[in-house]
Amino acid sequence: SWDLVLLHTNDVHARVEETDLYSGKCGGGGGCLGGVARRSTLIQRIRSSHSSVLLLDAGDQFQGSVWFSFYKGAEAAHFMNTLRYDAMAVGNHEFDNGVDGLMAPFMEQAEFAVLSANIRADASLAATFGAACLPYKIFTLGGERVGVVGYTSQETPALSRPGPHLRFEDEVASLQRQVDKLQALGVRKIVALGHSGFLVDQDIARKVRGVDVVVGGHSNTFLFTGTPPSIEIPAGPYPYMVESEDGRQVPVVQAYAFGKYLGYLKVTFDPEGTVLGATGNPILLNSSIPQGRSGRPWRLLQPRPHHQSLPDPEVLAEVEDWKRNLANFSRQQLGRTLVFLDGTNQRCRFGECNLGNLICDAMVHNYIRPSEGPLWNLVSAAIFNGGGVRSSIDERYNNGSISMEQLLAVLPFGGTLDLVQLRGSTLRKLFEFSVRRYGRGSGEFLQVSGFRVELDVSKPAGSRLRSLRILCTRCRVPRYQPVEDAAVYSVVVPGYLVNGGDGYTAIGDEMVKHSSGDLDVSVVSQFIEQRSLVFPALEGRIS
Repeated sequence: SWDLVLLHTNDVHARVEETDLYSGKCGGGGGCLGGVARRSTLIQRIRSSHSSVLLLDAGDQFQGSVWFSFYKGAEAAHFMNTLRYDAMAVGNHEFDNGVDGLMAPFMEQAEFAVLSANIRADASLAATFGAACLPYKIFTLGGERVGVVGYTSQETPALSRPGPHLRFEDEVASLQRQVDKLQALGVRKIVALGHSGFLVDQDIARKVRGVDVVVGGHSNTFLFTGTPPSIEIPAGPYPYMVESEDGRQVPVVQAYAFGKYLGYLKVTFDPEGTVLGATGNPILLNSSIPQGRSGRPWRLLQPRPHHQSLPDPEVLAEVEDWKRNLANFSRQQLGRTLVFLDGTNQRCRFGECNLGNLICDAMVHNYIRPSEGPLWNLVSAAIFNGGGVRSSIDERYNNGSISMEQLLAVLPFGGTLDLVQLRGSTLRKLFEFSVRRYGRGSGEFLQVSGFRVELDVSKPAGSRLRSLRILCTRCRVPRYQPVEDAAVYSVVVPGYLVNGGDGYTAIGDEMVKHSSGDLDVSVVSQFIEQRSLVFPALEGRIS
């Protein structure tokens, strides 16, 4: 038999420095986690004790902190080169600054394979992106050949800005074509590495003949066997075993997100390339990096003083060097929060969250204008996709001070907040759409201001909206009134949703009027600065 060790990350989202428990800004002290320097230390240890190791990333290095806002992906290329990654799959957020914004700062600098089998470039990009993005890469380790084949979410055009010259094809069919090529070349050990979410990962494991292991991303799925070491609740065991249609057991793995963990999977193959077994777990990158033990390699141990490990000092010095340019950009203090600003997926993608309330209130406030006539204001309501809230802000850190850097981690995408006019019937569609996949943690769940929404998610998709009320504007005392299908309402909406992001095509298709608005981080930062103190609550806006 032969052992292959796969180390993997996914959805790192520009977390170069160590972070707090919630993957926000680290306040110092002993409770910080992750970061490229600590990851480097652990990778070096594992490489020194195993002969056949691949270091893989399943996409979405881009977007999510002030590092990306300033360096535009150059930081990701530099530190991935430094840690000697072997391959990365292209994630949807890699296209947030368009194809040019992926090529120059990142792909042209990458010293590792950048993979996707299901992205087709037209003639205009064939010589640039088409040449740089490979469908697969063959590695030779300990005399054995391993094929790694990449894939990217087919929903990328709705989630990012890849432009008109790339086509995103079906993952399963595209992978099967490339796996067949690898097998024709005599490669018998094949890893699918990609960024389409845990459900698609399982589909690939079931349907693509010849794939031995699936290393995924996009859904920030935490898998773990045993007692979890931090606050993440496992969606299943690690590895998650899927029976393929041809009767094989295929391990599927992800390692949550934000570089908080390093995925560790040891796969044992027989001489014909059949998987005999797969064991491992994501390793929490805390200050006590776990030690190997015979029998169960890299078992998580309780922290003990002699296990204390500092981040790789050379990499840490480089982080500090690169960080100097960020100081003035991100140091601006905007105000203070008296309460925890909860931007966790568990809250904002499943129900009302107080950080979503703050953002939506800022969106409405940005359009408050002195009005003459029957309206007290043109607009009273806003919606914001829960998936657009990317971080929390801890009121216990730095006396609740809110910096531009923290706000950029919450709203990293640089989108606009637009004014649209929509019929009541369209608004109903949007709120039905927002819970059509309720329970999966998908990003289309809507946060609101100026709406009262009642849902029954036990009902079938398409009939889950029990009632929808909106704050009146043609009134002297604002109150909530039922939304009428034929009436036209002004609502503030992210430009991302106007353009069909997260599948919200009904806005662009059915809107009566549209005007582009201001940058999201500017709107929210001004709202906080005007108040100096904020303390948003849960108010029963969504029930």
